Amino acid sequence: MPSRRLNLVAICLDTFRYDLATHRAPWTVSLPNLDRMREQSTLFTQAFGEGLPTIPMRRAYFTGERSFPWRFAFDTKGSWPTGRGWHKIPPEQPTLAEVLLAEGYQTGLIADTYHLFKPTGNFTRGFLAYEAVRGYESDNFRPGRMTREELSKYVTDPDPARYPVLTQYLLNVRGRQSEMDWSTAKVFSKASDWVLAASEDEPFFLWVDSFAPHEPWDPPRPYLRPFGLDARSSAIEAIYPVGYTAKDLSPAAIERTRGLYLAYLTFVDRWLGHLLETLDRTGLARNTVVMVVNDHGTELMDHGQFSKAPHRLYTHNTQMIWMIRHPDELKATTSEAMVQSHDLFPTALSLLGVKHPPVAGDDVWPLRQAEAGQGREHVIIGWGSHASVRTRDWNYIVNFEDPKNHPELFNLRTDAGEQKNLIDDRPEISQSLRAHLEEVIGPLPAQLKDSVRPSDAPIRDYFDSRIDQEKRDAGFV
Repeated sequence: MPSRRLNLVAICLDTFRYDLATHRAPWTVSLPNLDRMREQSTLFTQAFGEGLPTIPMRRAYFTGERSFPWRFAFDTKGSWPTGRGWHKIPPEQPTLAEVLLAEGYQTGLIADTYHLFKPTGNFTRGFLAYEAVRGYESDNFRPGRMTREELSKYVTDPDPARYPVLTQYLLNVRGRQSEMDWSTAKVFSKASDWVLAASEDEPFFLWVDSFAPHEPWDPPRPYLRPFGLDARSSAIEAIYPVGYTAKDLSPAAIERTRGLYLAYLTFVDRWLGHLLETLDRTGLARNTVVMVVNDHGTELMDHGQFSKAPHRLYTHNTQMIWMIRHPDELKATTSEAMVQSHDLFPTALSLLGVKHPPVAGDDVWPLRQAEAGQGREHVIIGWGSHASVRTRDWNYIVNFEDPKNHPELFNLRTDAGEQKNLIDDRPEISQSLRAHLEEVIGPLPAQLKDSVRPSDAPIRDYFDSRIDQEKRDAGFV
């Protein structure tokens, strides 16, 4: 039990790769504020999400319960995408905010991760105050007509109907003048203002959710200068490269697109630093636990494409950043214990000395100096109809509904980049890992008891209706 009531600030950075946050990637990027955070924190070097991507991860963070295996059939209409696990927090699961609110904490949520505010999600439960910063990606924020000329800067065939998500984003961000017009700057500025106001009546808990560096990779132009990208290329600038492969882009365009992502990281780091500086300058850091996490990473052509996908449960996509800065232990510590996203809830409450009902996750703070061999021997990660069983030595990836459809097995000791599939060479290893998965979801092929109600971004529905109308007008329907 702490000798005083500590505050908690948790910062989630969407699509921020672990290896870049910890300078273990093949690309160099300057992240002075994350570096400073890491130098004063415990870093879990074997942390992985358990249910991916965005919404399943945050539900596990908020509740301490596993999102995977998928098992709920809640209404998801009004949310998009409507993938497996993209549903509200079950009413019987108390949230971190609800528990702390009941303990007398001021609780706050500030985010531009627009999925958290969709009508069927209920992710604002327990927050005394919350604020949505609007306009990221396909957030249905602003209307308008997108011209082919505007879109031609970013795609080779500038038909807005073919790129509804990018079109909605470009409509949302029209008229930006300065760095402060980017939602990332707004989120961290508002978070700084929130802690200043909440500090008048401590303790407080604030969840800051930055959707950056999620696509579109579109930082303010000055952040491109260190990467030699500040001058616009005559070629397209692929700020929304989801699913692009090496066949879609020239080598120069691939390098430029990767540079856009790296530059975006530096922008996020700068504004993360604004919040950390506020805590330091006001003295609040002396009484505040700070956590930095992500929800997943992304691929930068590591396996021949940009972005992520359910069947691509590689390290770059699934590894979590998890740094914990405790005001009484300001030193760099690493833990090799295997931990997961649903461990955040019990760990956070333990650090604050707050009791909670039993949950699936574990308090991992006692493992902060753990070496390999302590904690879990394996973790299970789910996304869509795919699952990964990961140990320190192996990663087994399988479509649990169709296990013969291109399963993969990688030796992490000799192939950290997960390039050589050993599924046919080491059947005893894959069978052993498959058995761990079957303990959780039953014999493969497995059919889980969840259901998804299809729903799409309004901008997609809009363009679909326009195309249908054009066909009717032309007499094709």
